[in-house]
Amino acid sequence: MDPHLLLAAAEGCAPGLVRALLDPDADAARMLADPPPTLPPAVALRLQAREALRATVDRWLADAATLGLTVLTPAHASYPEPLRRAPLRPLVLFARGDLALLGARGITIVGSRTPTAYGIAATEDFATACARAGLVVWSGLALGIDAIAHECALAASAPTVAVLAGGLAEIYPRANQDLAERIVAGGGLWLSEAPPRQRAARGHFPRRNRILATATTAVLVIEAGLASGSLHTAWFAAEAGNAVFAVPGPYTSPRSRGCHQLIGEGAQLARDPEDLLRCLDVLPRDCAPPARHGCSADEVAVLRVVEAGPQPEDLVFRESRLAREAFVRALHALTVRGLVRPIGGLLAPVFRASSRARRAPPSGGDAAAGEHRS
Repeated sequence: MDPHLLLAAAEGCAPGLVRALLDPDADAARMLADPPPTLPPAVALRLQAREALRATVDRWLADAATLGLTVLTPAHASYPEPLRRAPLRPLVLFARGDLALLGARGITIVGSRTPTAYGIAATEDFATACARAGLVVWSGLALGIDAIAHECALAASAPTVAVLAGGLAEIYPRANQDLAERIVAGGGLWLSEAPPRQRAARGHFPRRNRILATATTAVLVIEAGLASGSLHTAWFAAEAGNAVFAVPGPYTSPRSRGCHQLIGEGAQLARDPEDLLRCLDVLPRDCAPPARHGCSADEVAVLRVVEAGPQPEDLVFRESRLAREAFVRALHALTVRGLVRPIGGLLAPVFRASSRARRAPPSGGDAAAGEHRS
């Protein structure tokens, strides 16, 4: 039996992380033969009960076979190479979908479970651009920004990877069951460190986040409160030496404070999708945000200026480099369509929530309490 599976059963995939067993430099067979003395007592006792460990692993394998899952350990050829070198390497991964995605270049996009309209628009822009440029979008299937990132990849006819905190037998959150099925149907992949029938609990989300942080070479955070789990994803990525990007937001928004903190700590500023792709040395392909689709060339010229933030009309006119008549015509069309509005003597962009935004739970209550999970 693969010694990694026995170690995984002993480690238990509990809320905490047993660092000694997850050390990428540790030899699994030697660890079984001579466990380190620093192991937590409960883990050390489980390592001594070999028959019980084998029974646990047999149950996992039977569940995986029933559910059509692939079981990957560091000894498996398809095990993700970045995770093989990660500081807290998973001993086992359960997967459903296209395993080839584990070897493709990807980017992790995470953020708040309760995004603002600004965060929704930013996620649509960045996730769409990354998917169209050929990057595999990874996220955590959570409500809010995670789900929007997956949806945008699917809308771009691109595969996406969902990493779950719980087992793959029961998708969490249940509200995203349909999205999860569409991810696999669209050529994507589910991935989890948890045994197939393990339910996600609060402490399992940091485990998921460290996989998201280390399975790709870059993490993009779009809106995150100061207590958001997205910050943990960013910190895991930095610890692994991966690039961390954050999208700045309004200084008055609590959903932007986590991103501003990351930027203050050294994360790279994600100015716009094109700039992010340039930093990743990826060639952009049709990075036009969804709001620009269906707009004329003159209207796009105006939108490009206004999307930088509210500005005086005369400045927007000059920066658009349009003839006066063409500018007036384009501005009128954008105003009628609700893409631009005058406010306080300035022209401002309108960030409109899509239907996906309405799926997120309202602020407060369960959403506020669960923000750390995203």
